Amino acid sequence: MSVKLRILSVIACLSIVTPSSFVFASEPSYSEAAKQLQQRLGKVLMSTIQSEGHIAAIAVCNEQAPAIAQAVSDDLNVQVGRTALKVRNPGNTASEAQQDVLRAFQQQWQKSKDKVPSQTYTDDSGKTVWMKAIVMQPQCAACHGSNVKPELKQAINARYPDDQATGFEVGDIRGAFVVREN
Repeated sequence: MSVKLRILSVIACLSIVTPSSFVFASEPSYSEAAKQLQQRLGKVLMSTIQSEGHIAAIAVCNEQAPAIAQAVSDDLNVQVGRTALKVRNPGNTASEAQQDVLRAFQQQWQKSKDKVPSQTYTDDSGKTVWMKAIVMQPQCAACHGSNVKPELKQAINARYPDDQATGFEVGDIRGAFVVREN
């Protein structure tokens, strides 16, 4: 086969395979997925808190957060969500591997608060999973802090009767974003 024919064959093959055929999630895209989930959910939560109050924001977490996570997942061709050792939504319960990572995050954070911990690992199915710690912010304390108002606690318990996600202080590791390749 001549060199010209080989080159033409390669070009013909490449024209069949489009760039969208190759979708590889890299660590930057994992980071971008977590960032987008944080920004999109945060925007809706803060807007709701400002316009309707914290009790209305509980409905956002309960009803809209899963849809926001799914939209980010679809946009970036990954699976993005949140988890914690102490969850509010049982659907966000950490796997055993995620619990190990969360405990490691807490230990790292106690030693140094210079950089928010993140870690990549391979799950049992061979998929890459990237996690980044979520650090408790002041605006989160109303619903996740150690002094949740009784009326707010009652509203939380109405939607999440097994809620464990309170008692945190600003600066604590609250949980983690979890991004898994499709």
